[in-house]
Amino acid sequence: MIALVAVCVAFVAFRSPGSNRLEQARQDVARGTRHSAVKNYLGYLKGSPEDHGVRLELAELLKPLDSEFALEQLQHIPPSATEYSEAIWHIAHIAIIGKQDVLAEDALRKLDEVRPENAGVALSLAELYYRTERYSQSLPWVQQAARLQPDRALTWLLLAEVLDHLKRPGEMLQPLRKAIELNPDLYPAHANMAYALQFSGNPKEAETEARWCLARQPDDIRVRRWLSMILRDHGKYDEAMDQIRLALAGSPTDVDCRMVEADLLLFRREAEEAYNALMPLYRVHSNRRDYLSSLARAAAMSGRREESRRYQQEIVNIIEGQAARMNPTPPVPEAPPMGVHP
Repeated sequence: MIALVAVCVAFVAFRSPGSNRLEQARQDVARGTRHSAVKNYLGYLKGSPEDHGVRLELAELLKPLDSEFALEQLQHIPPSATEYSEAIWHIAHIAIIGKQDVLAEDALRKLDEVRPENAGVALSLAELYYRTERYSQSLPWVQQAARLQPDRALTWLLLAEVLDHLKRPGEMLQPLRKAIELNPDLYPAHANMAYALQFSGNPKEAETEARWCLARQPDDIRVRRWLSMILRDHGKYDEAMDQIRLALAGSPTDVDCRMVEADLLLFRREAEEAYNALMPLYRVHSNRRDYLSSLARAAAMSGRREESRRYQQEIVNIIEGQAARMNPTPPVPEAPPMGVHP
């Protein structure tokens, strides 16, 4: 009996330091003394480094305190651990919040492997690629997210915006209609619908959507510009001019509005006024092909032929520069000196 008591005492004495540190850490968390909790968690893990569940507890505690230290703890959890999936999710969350795009992409890709067909993972990857302007990569992920979670209006809106950046405005209509069906008051969906309908040859419906938006947000210059373009394309030139002038009253240096105004002025044969509307913006927007094209047309119609040719040459220079960046010519190797062979 004495021997058995001695063994039990020895066993308790052997377990006590680590167990006490873990118990103390959890009590600290309950009391809100987080810094003390971190110290006790680390003390426990020093003796039990393979306790991945506790390491995950520590990482969750560290996230709002020291995200880099939390990442360090999470990265110690191996793929063989049952906690690995949860650890990768936390890594992805920390990386996304911290705009660590490379780490976020890597973590989300790994998470997709352990949580396939997960709408949240697919949507997170779609948003990451969209935010970093990798629209072709964003498209399959946002399509997957919409398939897996079809009742989320904002996912359909994101799909429409990705298609817009891919120069496929005609394909925006179906996801936008779905977004509006799910959330009839979703303003960005109605605004994008006005834009998409305009480019899809539906001016009447586009005008209805634009007026719906402006009734709710009359200061939305972008939608008012679209309404002006819709009215112009529908042959309502005077009303189109009224709308673009309202937009310019709120933002007189908006180059897109000025280009619409110039187009309407040229239709009225007021070429000098169109040129004067565009020219003050040259210093800021001389790298835009659409602006230079509008300015060249106004210059030509106002009798400034030489200026017009110069702006057209600037457009050519921009196109050639873009082509050179896309297809750089490999450097020609220098000839080796006489008597020296590679």
